[in-house]
Amino acid sequence: MSSPVSANTSTAVEAAIDIRRLHYGKLVDATTGAVPSQSGYEVTRRSFDLDPSLVGHLSPARLIGRRRFDPDAIETSALRSGCFVARTTAYDATALMRARFRPEDGENGGARRHQQSSVWVVAFDDWRRFPAACLAIAAGHLRADPDLAAETAAVRLAETPSRWRFQNLDVDRARAVLLRDAWGCDMLEFFLDAASSDAAACLDFDARDFANERDFLAAAGFALQSLSSSYPRWRDVSVACGLAYPAPGVCLRYSPDHALPGALSDAA
Repeated sequence: MSSPVSANTSTAVEAAIDIRRLHYGKLVDATTGAVPSQSGYEVTRRSFDLDPSLVGHLSPARLIGRRRFDPDAIETSALRSGCFVARTTAYDATALMRARFRPEDGENGGARRHQQSSVWVVAFDDWRRFPAACLAIAAGHLRADPDLAAETAAVRLAETPSRWRFQNLDVDRARAVLLRDAWGCDMLEFFLDAASSDAAACLDFDARDFANERDFLAAAGFALQSLSSSYPRWRDVSVACGLAYPAPGVCLRYSPDHALPGALSDAA
């Protein structure tokens, strides 16, 4: 299907969000992309004003809601880029994470793999007000890339937060976009049903619904933008892509591995 976003669907309301970062994994050589022999796991990049008490809540395992994060958590089609999860965590913070397992001898290597994650942190109120922008920015820019060993720790661990400016959509315009397609009605109904319960719930989409992750995240952004600020389960909302199981809470999930070419042919 085509992307749900077009030049005719936006209204010009200027807004901005601040994004703080936390990277965890191993440092790499700038020339070879390989992990130096003495390099171990560590926080490799951190915004200088990131609350230290929040850091423990930003591990991949915590964000996917499991005791461990291992390669089986990532669907086959997402192994190289990593899985994506967005959800609200502790201290009124919302995390957007990309996490994967990367060869220690470089992107195309065959050595053992190491965990690599990049987490963006935004204020919960910004997530609730601007979910479409948060997901669109993450779709275009959030990557689980390692930091370079040549860069000093003083620079990597004292980064200034990034400020992103954008044109925001209002609730009515977002809802109008949703009602044009079946996926939009499905998402709205899903959130309506979830509002009357405190149970976990998941609505799955695959390659028959969206051609790629970027299109899905755009659609999910429109769905979340259509929710009012008084929606009772905002803190339970999660969005996941390439994750082998639902993220905690009220989850919209994109799982392209569930629609293999044979399945598409059968459905045609």
